[in-house]
Amino acid sequence: MLEIGVQTKGIISMEDGGPWEGFKKIHAAGFTRVDFNLDAFLLNSDIYAGKLNSFFNKELTEIIDYFAEYRRAMDHYGIRPSQMHAPYPVRVQARPDITHYMQTEVIPKSIVVAEVLEVPWTVIHPFKLQYTHGRKHEREENLEYFKMLIPLMRQCGGVKICFENLYESVGKRIVEGVCADPEDAVWYVDTLNEEAGEEMFGMCLDTGHLQLVKRDSYDYITRLGSRIKAVHLHENDSIDDLHEMPFTFGTGIERSQNWDAIFQGLRDIGFDGTLSFETFPCMNAFPYGMKEDVLKTIYGIGEYFVEQIEGGR
Repeated sequence: MLEIGVQTKGIISMEDGGPWEGFKKIHAAGFTRVDFNLDAFLLNSDIYAGKLNSFFNKELTEIIDYFAEYRRAMDHYGIRPSQMHAPYPVRVQARPDITHYMQTEVIPKSIVVAEVLEVPWTVIHPFKLQYTHGRKHEREENLEYFKMLIPLMRQCGGVKICFENLYESVGKRIVEGVCADPEDAVWYVDTLNEEAGEEMFGMCLDTGHLQLVKRDSYDYITRLGSRIKAVHLHENDSIDDLHEMPFTFGTGIERSQNWDAIFQGLRDIGFDGTLSFETFPCMNAFPYGMKEDVLKTIYGIGEYFVEQIEGGR
């Protein structure tokens, strides 16, 4: 049976009671699963700007001890992670020092955190290189790096990795990024699983990214089929990656996102994972006192999604 999840970013913060208060709010709204935002501990904007904090400089034992409190809070409220989002980007062009740090420190330690928190799927963004080096080079570099992670994944109890269908901004235009083409996504998952000799790689379907690059949702979902292991549910105005809650941009007559096609696609491939909402900007847009009401609204949308998907089976 489908479960409903939400990302921790925008909900859990040390300024707002830390993990205990955050997971209490998530539990009270009805959620049983979370997308654990490890990327909140090293922001992508800071990585691009070369302003790295010291969080991942800590010894591995110290990082593990730090997240023990998160694990206790999740256990207390009966919440489990359905996925985790690792910090990104993993490769920063023209900054080999940052790329080295991300690939040799941040990502390996993220995989260990996933094991500690019992995360089934860790979302790691593949490298974006096709518009500067070509798709062939992009595939070669991604394949080389992610193959190197397989022994560590096995060592960490079989932690598994999901790629995400990405977009890029080129010449002030939104264009398809790595895995935005379904055939590209299939190649990555199948090639790496063949290298691993078992299913260790999958796809995280990002509905907002599909919308930005104008991909047909039903076609994308059904081409990937059972390779889809996780989802990021949100929508936008088809111009910017706004990460708002579903139906935010609809007029009542016409919807910005074709949710019916997504329901049909997930139904037809027999998706039975977690319907996870990646809607942190939406959480941040409302006044502090309304956070719990907003969470309940998102959960209610999740219940509607479950009805639409499971009702047609």
